[in-house]
Amino acid sequence: MNLIVLCRTLLISFIVGLISIKSYASKQLELTICHEANSYPPYIYAEEGLSTGLLVDIIEQSAHLSSIRLTLYSSSWLRCQKDVQSGRADALFAMVKTKEREKLFQFPPDEPDVFFLWHAQYPVFYERSRGFDYENYIPNKGIAAPLGYVVKDLLKKKNWLSPYPYEPSEGLPMVAANKLDGYVVERLIGEKLLEQLKISNQVEATEISLLNTNWYVPFNRQFYQANKPKVDLFWSNIAIARDLQN
Repeated sequence: MNLIVLCRTLLISFIVGLISIKSYASKQLELTICHEANSYPPYIYAEEGLSTGLLVDIIEQSAHLSSIRLTLYSSSWLRCQKDVQSGRADALFAMVKTKEREKLFQFPPDEPDVFFLWHAQYPVFYERSRGFDYENYIPNKGIAAPLGYVVKDLLKKKNWLSPYPYEPSEGLPMVAANKLDGYVVERLIGEKLLEQLKISNQVEATEISLLNTNWYVPFNRQFYQANKPKVDLFWSNIAIARDLQN
């Protein structure tokens, strides 16, 4: 085979490959994603019975760019995790990555770490008149956090965790009433809840966060293996949709 024929063959192979990739990408994939049922504006909340919010916007835009037919449904956070592990749901959001969770779910690649859904901050919300000092804090009534959250395990390791679990809408008023030393929840979620509960003048967040981390959309591992190119495309488009929101 002479050089001209070889080049022509390679060019045809390249074009056919591009056509195949484009054809695959254009095929619609059915994707079911579970999210926590609690209302957490500005990230996610219900409006006229439909899921909406910043994270929903990012995911829907990514699905559109990836030619994915998307179905969202809500449940408790622990139930969402079980649904993805069992295959009832294909993915869930928004999850913090840990080594234990990486064994159960398929996360996007670490390098480069750009395929995350959003960067989150978890400060301690405390009663204003009492103040809060990380270095000198001695637990009295303890600090609470939502059930199933990574920050709950972090508080437990520090021996700061309250023995009583509270949802954010319950925990923040307990802080205002001095029945908890503090409550840990994502910063914007907590600030929005303080406004809704009308206790912003009583409770505030620390400037320094207990945890700074990324949120992800992890998948059922078997679903990922069966649809790897499409899921990889979805994660890539999440990065694009997220950056458009910033």
